Amino acid sequence: MSKKIKYIVAVVLAAVVCVAVIFTINRKKSGINMNVGELSGNEQNYWNPDIHSISKAENGYYYLHYDGKDLLVKYFDESSKSSVPVCAKAECSHNSKTCNAWLDTDEYLSSPIYYYKNNIYVVRVEGGMAKLVSIKADGSDRKDVANLFANDRITSISMVFHNGYVYAYDHIGHIGSSESGKEIIKKINISDGNSQDIVEYEGENSAVMGARSYGDKLFYKIFQYSVNKQTLKANMNFQLYYYDYTDGENKKVSDMNICDFCVDADNGMLYYFVVGKGLYSQSLDGQNNKLIYKASENMVSAVMSYDGRYIYMSNGGMGSTTDLSKTVEREIQVVDTTGKQIDTIKLGNEIENLYFGDEKYLFGTKSDKLVYIDKSSLGNGACVWENAE
Repeated sequence: MSKKIKYIVAVVLAAVVCVAVIFTINRKKSGINMNVGELSGNEQNYWNPDIHSISKAENGYYYLHYDGKDLLVKYFDESSKSSVPVCAKAECSHNSKTCNAWLDTDEYLSSPIYYYKNNIYVVRVEGGMAKLVSIKADGSDRKDVANLFANDRITSISMVFHNGYVYAYDHIGHIGSSESGKEIIKKINISDGNSQDIVEYEGENSAVMGARSYGDKLFYKIFQYSVNKQTLKANMNFQLYYYDYTDGENKKVSDMNICDFCVDADNGMLYYFVVGKGLYSQSLDGQNNKLIYKASENMVSAVMSYDGRYIYMSNGGMGSTTDLSKTVEREIQVVDTTGKQIDTIKLGNEIENLYFGDEKYLFGTKSDKLVYIDKSSLGNGACVWENAE
């Protein structure tokens, strides 16, 4: 592989990991049954699925904080608007293994973190194997739950929690490898650690990405890419599948060029962004499809989130999906479900990671510290990133 091709591969990988892409759903054609009652449950679908360094709890948010030396499990309290290490030991300096919040950076990955049924879940690596670890909500107890995947201390593990099981995958997979590899989603029983592979896909330069749980389906993407050696143009290909929790079957939904989607369960609507065209609305039965927000040079592709009121579209700094050297200023367009623009939030180079958020806050990192925007300020052009540390 030439140096130029290797460079393009690296850029493609960075763009794909940052710009999670999920395709739209046509329930009438695919037979998808959306169980609306589960959409706002433990799955927490408003987060960025493959950049999951924060998770909602009952009265706040658990997150992982790395300051270049120490990795800590911290808790952002929504009432006090401040963060503390998840450790109640008196006079603890929070910088050694005696601290309940401290994670050894030689073992633990700085992403992801999940909160599910009164436990925190993180990932550590031992002997080249990534392991799922549960931690009590107060940080007092840790235990290994199950083996995940071979890992060389890369923050590439993503998971979905649903009905007592963890659905885990490696979202980098075999991207950048010219050899054929097998992409897997594991279904793991949280109570006993037993697992089975529910998805197996084999191909070159491919990965499983962007898994989210809606109703009785686990949706996931198979991503593949290629680079034209003469023009050095990248070609990205996505195919959307779902795993049916009820019958254990995997079915293909769509391979359309739709970069992300979100669901308004209360009103039976889905919204999806077609690369280079824009944001569309459509009822879950596949009717009334219409363009509600036209793509622009600054928004040719989007990562999306929905908080029950507004749709958030981040451009990821991509000015082209074929020529990744074309970049634009990173921003979030906030629109309502009719496509009316509510606000524009500039990210620039200051916000390193965008986590999205629930109905109250939008989260990201700035200078390796957690920051947030209070969503009550949306619509008046006065959005300010506040320090949560």
